[in-house]
Amino acid sequence: MARAMVARVSATAFQPEFGAHLDRALGVYADLAKTIKQGMRYEADAIAMRPELSRVAKAGEGDRVSAELAREFSAHPSLVSLKIEDASGAVLGKHERERPVDPAVERTLLVRRPLGEASEDDGPFLVATFAAPNARFAEMESAQEFVQAYHQIERHHREEYVDRTYTRAFGLLFGLLILLAALTGIVVARPVTRRIAELAAATRPVAAGDLTVRVTVTGDDEVGDLGRAFNRMLEELDESRARIEFLRRMSEWQKMARHLAHEIKNPLTPIQLAVQECHRRYAGDDPDYRRIVQTTLEVVEEEVGTLRRLVGEFSSFARLPRAELASVDLGTFLREQRDHFSARTEGPMSSDEEALLSRIDLRFDVPEGAMPAVLDREMLHRVLTNVVQNAAQALRDARKRAGKSEGTWGRVMVSARTVGGSYVVDVDDDGPGIATEVRDVLFDPYVTTKRDGTGLGLTIVKKIVVDHGGIIEATTSPLGGARFRIRLPRADSAEARAAVERSLAADDEEAVRSSSAGA
Repeated sequence: MARAMVARVSATAFQPEFGAHLDRALGVYADLAKTIKQGMRYEADAIAMRPELSRVAKAGEGDRVSAELAREFSAHPSLVSLKIEDASGAVLGKHERERPVDPAVERTLLVRRPLGEASEDDGPFLVATFAAPNARFAEMESAQEFVQAYHQIERHHREEYVDRTYTRAFGLLFGLLILLAALTGIVVARPVTRRIAELAAATRPVAAGDLTVRVTVTGDDEVGDLGRAFNRMLEELDESRARIEFLRRMSEWQKMARHLAHEIKNPLTPIQLAVQECHRRYAGDDPDYRRIVQTTLEVVEEEVGTLRRLVGEFSSFARLPRAELASVDLGTFLREQRDHFSARTEGPMSSDEEALLSRIDLRFDVPEGAMPAVLDREMLHRVLTNVVQNAAQALRDARKRAGKSEGTWGRVMVSARTVGGSYVVDVDDDGPGIATEVRDVLFDPYVTTKRDGTGLGLTIVKKIVVDHGGIIEATTSPLGGARFRIRLPRADSAEARAAVERSLAADDEEAVRSSSAGA
């Protein structure tokens, strides 16, 4: 293709018409030069035929000769010099212009003619020097050289020099362009292929069930977006699997709690009644034995009360309802909870819970903007109350261990903010915090760090948060104590829609189960 293109272009440049036109142009220059020279010769002939000039020259009157020659200068502006010579070459008279000849801009022509009727051998002779502008002669010589070079290239070197040289140059440039394109493609494609290979390698452990794999995301191109989407998908899958696993374990624990509550509740009343009957029927006068019976009655009634409370916790845990989600503004809800807690601590203390909350510095930091979410107000109130009470109990126990039970036990801060597509609610305290080895099992049933705890409160909290499509985790607070961080999805997010769908599906399932039981 390069050879054909160059050959066609060179054939267009070396057409016979071009050479003919160049030759005609050169002929015009030659005719012009010839005409200029011929005109100078005619002027010399006209001067030589002047009778007066011939007469004074033959008479040998030198001054008269010079005067006649000077007169001719005014009639012929192209003259440079005029002189009369005899046959031996002796100058009989001469006249020259004042300005010398400049070879850079002028070209001269010397013309020798016999005067009048004199013969070519005897003389005297007129020697005239003319000057013409050099530009036209220079242009003619340049055009002559160009035409000669053109014809030479056309006849001998076009195929050998022009076609072959430019074809090779074009081929070399084309080859360099291909090489540069290949190198550029390798440089540009290698990082992309490497990142795609890393992404493909990460899919193999995911296919085996490992959802902890993450790819390193670099760049803002399509591959980077794919890597971010891959990591986000794995995070969502990991959270979904953890949620499903937690709900499965919760279902098993609820079944066990229901069974334990039934098995423990049944013998409690007969045991208590039997001990009370023994205490009532004893009519002896032995004070030691009566004291033993009385102590036994008190111990049994206390432990039965503890067991009844435990049975109540088991029953509550076993009958924990699913969240009935509705559109609620989270910011408004938290501000209402702030007022609710404030009202419970400012009036008369009617319960141990209110007395507990009155001994802490509880504050809320909630933004004024709208925070649309899907919530179950009652159940989320239970979550917030449970977490705040846990913080208050931790502060109380820490103060008791330090021997400082007077005054305010510490601070508890409830804050909310929007992060990406979710809301973050933090409950911070400045208490002793949570031990690292306990954090992984803190939300499992029957795990507690409190002396009088059942280990079901935080399990219920996590169950409610999971039903809302959120997550809860325990970390270290900037205040120095514990932080419980609750993440809840925005109302328009996919997590919120999925939570609503699960709630509706659970309601349908419960309705079918109730209908079957009734039948």
